Amino acid sequence: MAEIRLRNLAHSYSRSPSGPADYAIREMDHVWEQGGAYALLGPSGCGKSTLLNIISGLLSPSHGEVQFDGKVVNALPPEQRNIAQVFQFPVVYDTMTVFDNLAFPLRNQGMNEAKVLAKVNEIAEVLELHPLLRKRASNLTADEKQKVSMGRGLVRDDVSAILFDEPLTVIDPHLKWKLRRKLKQIHEQFNITMVYVTHDQLEASTFADKIAVMYGGQIVQFGTPRELFERP
Repeated sequence: MAEIRLRNLAHSYSRSPSGPADYAIREMDHVWEQGGAYALLGPSGCGKSTLLNIISGLLSPSHGEVQFDGKVVNALPPEQRNIAQVFQFPVVYDTMTVFDNLAFPLRNQGMNEAKVLAKVNEIAEVLELHPLLRKRASNLTADEKQKVSMGRGLVRDDVSAILFDEPLTVIDPHLKWKLRRKLKQIHEQFNITMVYVTHDQLEASTFADKIAVMYGGQIVQFGTPRELFERP
């Protein structure tokens, strides 16, 4: 788990930005404290996914620093940042079983099979994936695949943070509330730093301890769901 600090961070997709309108992320300072459950809330196009991809290392910022526990990680590639990221649409290995999908990051670390089995069963229990463990991922529905994708991010307990980029988009509406509660349960159980990107106020307020409201490439308000509701 890590504290994530953004210092003088800004990003433009333009090679020669001429003003604030050319920046997807306008210069900002922000801190995600270790072990917190956060939501990044804002409309489409406000810079949420860009900010998440900068934190994970998929994008290099035009200016400023990303720090994990005080260490600047701008030069580190994604695999060295120890970040788990769950995307809007499920990313699974279709030729593998659900069990092997969940076990993949643990086996990559060289974890022994007894511990792999225990960890996979723990996450499968939380996400109610046990009936699917022996099925190939190619035979799953879209929402089942997303649960597997989320499980692969959650199965490691050594990650600095888990980043969720609108992970419930493909989930049936009646399952969304249930999965948000599951994520909240996992956060409380494992105390992992989580940042959850969404444009849905209900998703943000039911998941997060604190919400960062984003608009026009800036974080314009940061506080608890109650603070934002009472003093927007």
